[in-house]
Amino acid sequence: MAAEQKKAFSTEIDPPKSSASGVSALDAPSVNEASTGRPSSLDVRAQSALLHEAFKTPDPLELDRPAFSPSPQGAGFVARYGRRAVKSALGLCVVVIAGVGPVQRLLEFSSVEAVVNARLVSLRAPIDGRIEDFAPTIGATMPRGRIMLHISNSRADRTRLDDLQRMVEQTESERPAVITRLGRLKELHEQVSQQARAFQSGRIRELEERAMDLRAQLSATEASESEAASNLARTKSLAATGYQTAVAVERAERDAKVATQNQKSLNHRLFASEVELEAARRGEYVGDSYNDRPSSLQHADELSVRVVEAEAELASRDQRINGLRAALDTESARYSELSNAVLSSPIDAQVWEVLVSPGEEVRKGQDLLRLLDCSGALVTVTVRESVFNKLRIGDKAQFRFASEPGGYDGTIVRMSGSSAPTDNLAIQPTGLSSGGYRIAVSVPDLAASAQCGVGRTGMVVFNASTASGGLLQSLRGAVSFLLPG
Repeated sequence: MAAEQKKAFSTEIDPPKSSASGVSALDAPSVNEASTGRPSSLDVRAQSALLHEAFKTPDPLELDRPAFSPSPQGAGFVARYGRRAVKSALGLCVVVIAGVGPVQRLLEFSSVEAVVNARLVSLRAPIDGRIEDFAPTIGATMPRGRIMLHISNSRADRTRLDDLQRMVEQTESERPAVITRLGRLKELHEQVSQQARAFQSGRIRELEERAMDLRAQLSATEASESEAASNLARTKSLAATGYQTAVAVERAERDAKVATQNQKSLNHRLFASEVELEAARRGEYVGDSYNDRPSSLQHADELSVRVVEAEAELASRDQRINGLRAALDTESARYSELSNAVLSSPIDAQVWEVLVSPGEEVRKGQDLLRLLDCSGALVTVTVRESVFNKLRIGDKAQFRFASEPGGYDGTIVRMSGSSAPTDNLAIQPTGLSSGGYRIAVSVPDLAASAQCGVGRTGMVVFNASTASGGLLQSLRGAVSFLLPG
């Protein structure tokens, strides 16, 4: 069967023409040579092609196909130029794929170096002392208000505290004596006041009785005056008739005048007694044998003054005790602050750096810990001078991690140039590429995350303002439209 196929194949060879393998008519073997199997004057390439065609096993499906087949010239043209077209397309795709990144980087404002940064919160020692109850470790998460370490100072000065305590104790010990003296003075004042009230009451009764006596005498005098006036009138009548002498008339006139004057005298004495009585009722004493106030009332007045002085002294001591106690509380709080200090985390942060160890003696103001505050996360960027001069504060930017496809939107918040100022950041801008121009980009999404990834690197792409990069913006948009992604 194989011999028949080989024979049929050899009989169907056409006159010399260009074959699919590119062998010319001069290089192809003749019919007799192919039938006899002895090649003559053939080079190595032609012989290899002839052997390949002679010993090729036909496909059973091809034996059943119709005899019609494309011409060898068309098949050779498609095989030659089709393969080249495929290779050219593949090469063009490789060039396009490899050139998209550089072209986009050429047409956009990007960073030379970008690193995630965050501000540090430094905890310093408020007092001198020894570190105790030391808890934090590097990388530990510290929520707000968590106690981190304790500092104790056994050599704190407590002289002022001891003095205040002694003064408070001394003042409090003197207070009972003042209270006792005040009580005794009040008791004496009450006794003397009762004595003065009794004297006043007795004097008033005496004056009332005297006034009543004067009124009685005045009534008797009025009767005598009436009798004298009647006797005078009768005597004058009898004298006019000659029954009485002139002497009797004169005696009657004298008695009438005496009675009248006695009545006036008693009226004045009664008025004086009533004046003295009214004064006594008011607590005033009018007389020739004593002062306006008796000795009992004067003693009561003196005792009342001493009572007031004792009360004022007691109130002053109470006020002093209250002031000393307030000062003592203040000094106790100050001594507590100087002798003991507890440091807690002011924010939700991570321990970035530990500068002390348990049992170590520290000084006031010495740095103890540094905490990483991810709420203040930003991206520190270095750019070329040409890019730096085209940017402005407030321009939009996008930060991309080196290992992540997505990006984070941000805004330029500081442009410090080649001389970045000293800042309380975890990674100092001076530690980035030397000779670069430094920019700080605020990225709210990084600041909002609990793990801000400080130290991770990436790239920042700036969307410059229209005035500074309108042409590059247009070119970048065209590239993105033609080559999306």
